[in-house]
Amino acid sequence: MIDRDAQLEYPRRAEGRFPGLLTGGSLRLLSLLSLLGAWVVGAALLSPNVLPGPLETLAFCWRELRSGELTFHLAVTMRRVLIAFGLAMVLGTVLGALVGAFKPLDKLLGAWLVFGLTLPRIVLFVMAYLIFGLNDTAAVAALTLTVLPTVIVQLREGTKALDPKLLELSRAYRRPPLLVWRQVVFPQLLPFVVGTARGALSLAWKMVVLAELLGRTSGVGYQIAFYFQMFNMTGILAYGLAMMLVLAIIDVSFSALTERAFRWRRPLRF
Repeated sequence: MIDRDAQLEYPRRAEGRFPGLLTGGSLRLLSLLSLLGAWVVGAALLSPNVLPGPLETLAFCWRELRSGELTFHLAVTMRRVLIAFGLAMVLGTVLGALVGAFKPLDKLLGAWLVFGLTLPRIVLFVMAYLIFGLNDTAAVAALTLTVLPTVIVQLREGTKALDPKLLELSRAYRRPPLLVWRQVVFPQLLPFVVGTARGALSLAWKMVVLAELLGRTSGVGYQIAFYFQMFNMTGILAYGLAMMLVLAIIDVSFSALTERAFRWRRPLRF
């Protein structure tokens, strides 16, 4: 027989021996330092024209920030991302819930979902620019269509995972359909919506660079393309690093809000 109390006691003894190594903050700091160290080593081994070091990149970021260029292009990129992300989440949540709830609709839209998931994303941006012209409408439309199939699929699977007993209970009490969707279906879908939102925001934030690189004259993607034409790796890394930092801040804030919203849930113990 396995002593369960001994199993639970072992992690406590290990944590007492290595109190600084087992904390989440220490591990995150170690991960960040290892990434920074790899960058420093790579910059030392390669030419500065190939891989500039952290100090040179941060100095370039500071100059762009003081001139206002970095702030302007980041704001333009973020506006495009938020519009496309909002549209994709609203449409994807509604369509995903409907597709997951009604099998005929799932079969009807099955080919469309496969088409949207397998179509190369660069084709969407090129088609949008050819149809709507080189403007923000085309960029936002293509970006929305890029994220939408993923949201629909995630919410479809979340709808299929709903507790059928609660739905049967609602029907037994003859609750109106709209009331069932609002008080039974969507509360169960909320964790799936939150999880999908983080992935959709990350995908939109990455794909907007491609949209701006192909057909816009502003935004982070445009700046990366500009410095690529100038063979300026420092500028490319500076704007890429700025995007990473902004997305990291958004993701950490999103994660904190999620933990606060779902703090009532009991954590799993294995």
